[in-house]
Amino acid sequence: MTKDTRLDISRTGRTRRAFLKGAAAGGLLLAGSGVRAATGNGKTLRFGVIGPARAPAAPTGYALDRGYLLRELAPLGFTNVRFDMFSNGPDLNEAFFSGTLDVGIYGDTPAVVARSQGLKARLIGFEEIGLAAWLLTPRGGVANVKALEGKTVGVPLGSYIHRYLLGVLDGAGLNGRVRVVHMLGRDAGAALEHGAIGAYAAQSDLGPTLAAQGYPVIDKATQHPELLGSSVIVASNDLLSRAPDLPAAWNRARRSALADITRDPAAYFDFHQRTSGIPIETIRISHPIANYPVDAIPPSGIQLLDGVKRFLLGGRLIRNDFALQQWRT
Repeated sequence: MTKDTRLDISRTGRTRRAFLKGAAAGGLLLAGSGVRAATGNGKTLRFGVIGPARAPAAPTGYALDRGYLLRELAPLGFTNVRFDMFSNGPDLNEAFFSGTLDVGIYGDTPAVVARSQGLKARLIGFEEIGLAAWLLTPRGGVANVKALEGKTVGVPLGSYIHRYLLGVLDGAGLNGRVRVVHMLGRDAGAALEHGAIGAYAAQSDLGPTLAAQGYPVIDKATQHPELLGSSVIVASNDLLSRAPDLPAAWNRARRSALADITRDPAAYFDFHQRTSGIPIETIRISHPIANYPVDAIPPSGIQLLDGVKRFLLGGRLIRNDFALQQWRT
């Protein structure tokens, strides 16, 4: 993250309150001590992912669908894998803090916020690197980011898209001059259609869909590589203490699925479409196979995480620093 993209601390009061409001709504500010990810009889591993898909996609979802994940987890004593879908990262964090998840796969920003707030969990891998965000306006709306001054912009608070939006507004000199409100993707189309917001910052799946419906795109994260997002895989310390070989097993399953994806991408994109309901062409744009790293924790992923952490610390959106090398397994 370059210096220019960091928030000016003297101007971040409203921004920080908005960010932390979303974080608090998702349970990010709960005490992280004493968290236990209970697994009932110890045979069911529970992991959470971000919806609104019907089932997990990406390499881990494919590994689950093709039986690779349970095959690798069986020697560790797990006989079942159960997934829960969450609307956004803060909601998933709430489940993590309450002890009802063993593993979470979600955006880098809520994961970093949770770690800063004391979540007892470790980074075991990256699911995807290079997630884009899109800034769209109503038809006939403003033509550029600077013209958003005085207007309302919707975004899922506490998400990687929120971090992207803050960075873009900061770069345009609009901190404190734009009203940022919490809005999930399911409500974005109607809000844009009726002109209820000046713009919406959309996640990688939704952006191309809204653009195809005729809503103008005035900015994309691909224009700001330091603001691209990533999807991380985080496991609770309690789980890792009981199954220390889980990271290696999880990533073997993921690599097996990724080998199948590379060998037959058409079959994978068909699977992704069936589980998510997203058109295949949108999936190809939003989730190119090149976004799925082969290595569990590649240097490019750590570089993005470092940028996320420095951005949040620089804007006082989080207060507690931590070493990434101590977070990863």
